Amino acid sequence: MENNGEKKAALRLWEAIEQTFVEHTGFLLLFIFLNYFTMAWSLLLIREEWLALEYGCVLFLAGLLLTALLRRFLRPRWLTWAKRLLLFVSFLPFPAEVFVMYTYKALIGAGIVNSVLETNRKEAVEFLQMYVTWREVAAVAVGCAVLFLLWRAFRKAQIPEHRKRVLCRGMAAAGAVSLVIMVSTCASFFATPLLPALRVVSATSLAVENAIAYHRLADAIDTKIELTENNSEIKNIVFILGESTNRNHMHLYGYYLPNTPHLDEMQAKGEIVAYSDVISPHSTTVEVLSELFTFCDYESDKPWYEYHNLIDVMNAAGYRTHWLSNQESSGMWGNVAQLYANHSTMHKFTRLRDSLEDSGILDEELLPLLDEALLDASPNRNFYILHLMGGHGLYYNRYPYAFHKFKADDIRLQIGERYREIVAQYDNALYYNDYIVSEIIDRFRDKEALVIYVPDHGEAVYDEGGSIAGHLEENPDRHMIEIPVIFWASKQFRDKYPEKWEAIEEAADRPYRTDDMIHTVMELADIKTVEWEPKKSVINEEFDASRPRFFGEENYDTQIRGK
Repeated sequence: MENNGEKKAALRLWEAIEQTFVEHTGFLLLFIFLNYFTMAWSLLLIREEWLALEYGCVLFLAGLLLTALLRRFLRPRWLTWAKRLLLFVSFLPFPAEVFVMYTYKALIGAGIVNSVLETNRKEAVEFLQMYVTWREVAAVAVGCAVLFLLWRAFRKAQIPEHRKRVLCRGMAAAGAVSLVIMVSTCASFFATPLLPALRVVSATSLAVENAIAYHRLADAIDTKIELTENNSEIKNIVFILGESTNRNHMHLYGYYLPNTPHLDEMQAKGEIVAYSDVISPHSTTVEVLSELFTFCDYESDKPWYEYHNLIDVMNAAGYRTHWLSNQESSGMWGNVAQLYANHSTMHKFTRLRDSLEDSGILDEELLPLLDEALLDASPNRNFYILHLMGGHGLYYNRYPYAFHKFKADDIRLQIGERYREIVAQYDNALYYNDYIVSEIIDRFRDKEALVIYVPDHGEAVYDEGGSIAGHLEENPDRHMIEIPVIFWASKQFRDKYPEKWEAIEEAADRPYRTDDMIHTVMELADIKTVEWEPKKSVINEEFDASRPRFFGEENYDTQIRGK
């Protein structure tokens, strides 16, 4: 009798599941598709077919169980609204994540949400103009229409009895396979939110948490610097902070288009040293600035804001610090650059604006600000940081018409006409950037000065025929982090500090990551603190070239370099 009772209970359970599957086939298929498509796409891209199958099985069982529970405890009318709500929540992030996957081959993460929160309206419009054409709009519209029509068709379809049996058998087989796979495999991948809506919530939560932290910590950073050595004598140290500059698109580094004529000329004269093997620690500005100007690096065991920064170090050493920027002067979500600017002796921006204003101007507008700063300079020592817009997209907005030198026909990549035009625009932006950097350098030719040019990160521009233009933290290729680092020194500097210039030249081919740049700048300036380490200064004899260069969890030299 007991066995019969168990059989009847199992039969009733099976009938309930069977009925659930038959009655809600359309809902289940659409729910699974909306939540499975992008994750499966991302896993197949990295050849994790088995993991994609696991995820599909988990989602199938979860969807079936959820629907069965809703059917069991809700009245028909409330069940209908519950299903609509689930589909609505599933659909909300779907187009955005499909776009991110299509454009960057990555799922939505905190880096992408940070970029959205930090942008202003003009940058957002430029971004959409760069990536979204009528073709993409039409594709999205058609896709949404197809999904809607399929849902309506499944919702209203009357399934014949013989097909119901086939569906039920298929469901039974899929359920059995799902259970076997789930039991036999590790569940470590559950650490990643499985549903797009959960990924968006998780990423947004982290991004907002970081933004709030920036605001709270702006005034809390420890500015009390204890110098263990201060023999600084260099009159002028200039740090040009570039933007989105891929060294592989610079003629100075072997690119086929002559878009760096001024730097090429300086190299021929022996005035500059171009470092050949440098990467950025991240591929987004805020993440880079958190480490570029602090003692924080990938080996650190505490947050970046608990370390001293270069601006405060130079202040403590007696330098007058100048922050001149063509990027936004404030931001509704916080801005690490703004934090550094506020710690400088003086700071100026090309235009007062925040994240809601629709404005943007060329980097040449920085030159009058630099001229003013030179008139207001200390007679002893000055440290200048000039923050450029550089190669930030939209690329054609970064240069005047006079610098529209290269066109689509000049680009050798095997990509479509539209994409070759975008690459040409980027190369023109770097052509103009070469002019800006040379204009800055020219203002220090008759002074004792050392100029260091370091972009925040690189930029992928359909390189090797790829489908990505831009930069992101979640799935970088090498072009997003391979950057130029260039040292220029005036004749006065080279004559007065020949050993420093020799050390700069000898280190030109060392493997380096710019999260350690603070150590190099301090050694050049003969400034030390307890946090300074000789093995992290690229010009030091004790520099450790064997340290692995990680980007997230990946080793650049063994996992990213060949991408």
